[in-house]
Amino acid sequence: MVRITLEKLYPDMKEATVGRWLKSEGEPVAEGEPLVELITDKITFELESTGSGILRQIYFREKSVVPVGCTLAALGDSTEALPDIEAENRERIAAWEAEMAAEREAAAPAGPRLVAGGPRLKRAEGVRATPSARRLAREHGIDLADVPPPAEGPITEKDVQAYLEKSERGKR
Repeated sequence: MVRITLEKLYPDMKEATVGRWLKSEGEPVAEGEPLVELITDKITFELESTGSGILRQIYFREKSVVPVGCTLAALGDSTEALPDIEAENRERIAAWEAEMAAEREAAAPAGPRLVAGGPRLKRAEGVRATPSARRLAREHGIDLADVPPPAEGPITEKDVQAYLEKSERGKR
């Protein structure tokens, strides 16, 4: 069995978002063949297969935010038993979430803090947004209900970034 794993491409890379799968489960995959499009905060690229075989299992669907080190997919022949990769991925995700929470806590300014709540939080509950857009909005204290939605689909990280840039220009 061959594991297709999200490797760290640059020193501060912590995660990537699955753009689209270029192969479907059950399809043959050759070594070096592009398998999945991944999006990071710095680049978008096609991850090539590190081995060959049948694409047996995809563990993260499109638009999933995946921490470095997680297994994205498994290749092999149809008779091979797959190990419990989902349990391994859950452990990595839990460790990553704890690390991200610790980083947010360390980056929080000292002194009195505003407590989120009330009607402002309720406004963002029904807003459709990607996980990376929600994370960026949270990091900057933005209510997603204030971000203009795109014509189609959920609010993306790019939409939040555009809102941030427009807000910054307005403050000058």
